[in-house]
Amino acid sequence: MRYVKDFDIASDIVQETFITVFSKIDQYQGNGSFEGWIRKIAVNANLMYLRANKKKLATENLEQYLENDSIVFEEESDIENDTKKELIEKAGFNSNDILRVMSKMPEGFKAVFNLYAIEGYKHREISKLLNISVGTSKSQLLRGRIKMQDLLYEEALEKLKNSL
Repeated sequence: MRYVKDFDIASDIVQETFITVFSKIDQYQGNGSFEGWIRKIAVNANLMYLRANKKKLATENLEQYLENDSIVFEEESDIENDTKKELIEKAGFNSNDILRVMSKMPEGFKAVFNLYAIEGYKHREISKLLNISVGTSKSQLLRGRIKMQDLLYEEALEKLKNSL
């Protein structure tokens, strides 16, 4: 669910991952952890889905980006950013909260954000994996971070409102 929003598609990708694991189990040579080997297969299954649906997802991302007024025409002041950061920190989000909020991100942002921030890939590697330029990877990460901050801020406000 970190890569795609749709539960059915995510389930299909998990199934493809396990089919690959079981069909290629004889290729695991014991180098590195078994969990890491499976994780790599799972990431590759997600990336194959994203590559196969690249044009559709890019269009959806752009539409969602424009609909959600995520385009920043001028930078926010440091005071606004500090206030947002403080409120997000006070909300005390746990890892499940973060993953739930991440699921609301547009697919392209989410893919690059996952690969860079969670999986630890570099922009050059991401560009090869997703068949995009390094600049696009960096741009998607920046926009993904902004989107993530906005979503966390909205969740923090909601959490605060519900606690009153």
